[in-house]
Amino acid sequence: MLNRPALLECISKALTRFGWGGATHVKSALVGVFLVLLSSLACAPTARVPGVATLPQESLLTLSGERMELSSVVRGRVALLSFWATWCDSCTREIDSLNRLAARTAARRDALVVGVAVGEPHAAVGTFVREHGVRYAQLVDEDFRLADALGQRSVPATLVIDREGRVVYRGDGLDSSGLEAFRTTLDRAR
Repeated sequence: MLNRPALLECISKALTRFGWGGATHVKSALVGVFLVLLSSLACAPTARVPGVATLPQESLLTLSGERMELSSVVRGRVALLSFWATWCDSCTREIDSLNRLAARTAARRDALVVGVAVGEPHAAVGTFVREHGVRYAQLVDEDFRLADALGQRSVPATLVIDREGRVVYRGDGLDSSGLEAFRTTLDRAR
């Protein structure tokens, strides 16, 4: 692995090779290269399938303020978890799709959809849920304990959990990849 001085020297030599050898050009080019690298990292997709990770033993709040472990809520079922926040417009746009998915899986005993609101008081989440007609199960991770334990740093995020409590899919907002992972995990569970 290259250290920073070696990397800068390597970039400088490459730029000189292409005729950008002056100090001003090199400095401008290095800034440009840095910005391109930084933006590519910011746009990198979330890992779709993490290593075998199980749900941590973190307790969350229900909308009524009771503490409950997520692992006990999903125990023995395939779950689609939607990490979200009330201030997140993309999260709000997912509500109708998640409501439909929850309605389709409601009759099944082996599947469920769970929203996990992160970083907000359960009372504010409860108000938002009522005002926006959210009809799937909700838990609140007020202090990011579950999100941190799972390494989940952004919203919206979709995780699929298998019957054994393992995270088998991790993605950004709800999309066809997340739905396919949920469907495939349900099919494998039969």
